[in-house]
Amino acid sequence: MKRFLQRGLATALLMAGVAIAPQPALAQHAGDIFPGLLSGRIVIENGLVAPNGRKLFEGDFRDFANGPFATDDPGFDAAAETFANGTQIWFRGVGNLGFWNGSAWVNAPSPATVTVTDAFGELTTFSGSGVLRPEGPVGQAASGAELHEHLLFSLVPGPGSPIGAYLLALQLTSRTTIGTQPGPYDDSDPFYIALNAGLGIDAFEAAVAAVGAVSTTVIPVPGSLVLLAGGLVSLGVAARRRRRLA
Repeated sequence: MKRFLQRGLATALLMAGVAIAPQPALAQHAGDIFPGLLSGRIVIENGLVAPNGRKLFEGDFRDFANGPFATDDPGFDAAAETFANGTQIWFRGVGNLGFWNGSAWVNAPSPATVTVTDAFGELTTFSGSGVLRPEGPVGQAASGAELHEHLLFSLVPGPGSPIGAYLLALQLTSRTTIGTQPGPYDDSDPFYIALNAGLGIDAFEAAVAAVGAVSTTVIPVPGSLVLLAGGLVSLGVAARRRRRLA
């Protein structure tokens, strides 16, 4: 509850164009997304790595903290002073929503959708045919304070609530202190979030390892994407175990 109250205050300040006052530093959480800067461009500093350099993160709709069809993991963590004071960090959804049907990644069948609730409380909706309202705010940098935000990912399943996994792609972008574009930094490369919807750990990690088989309509990057299957499985299982122990 405390986290949601803090988010509500931050959202009100952000909507008013007011820089959020510095807060005590928060420990970065294993499994969260760590944005940084490199030569004026937003980069994603952690995550599972594909040969083309794209990053991939995991979440679980059934972690029960937000009910059986929602999760606020992974979050977003940036060290203090990573971004200039007052800079707004936004996300942009790209591509179609993917669904793991047990043997292959396909475009998610209608009417299944995944929504992302942004810092303003507005929804970005991913479906098997695209993204509705693709951009939304993550948070605002404040001098001396870590940027630490968790957005809500929610699943509206299709008929029969099939067990499987969902895959979406995001970029991080920047805006000025009052939310106008262009921002001070170049956009990040796309990165991917695989969200478990009822699979066992081994089955979910197998789905993550098979992301390379997804068509370019689901993973919107040029060329083939082949993941290091063995490394992804072991890293994913280890990260999940660390989160359970935290």
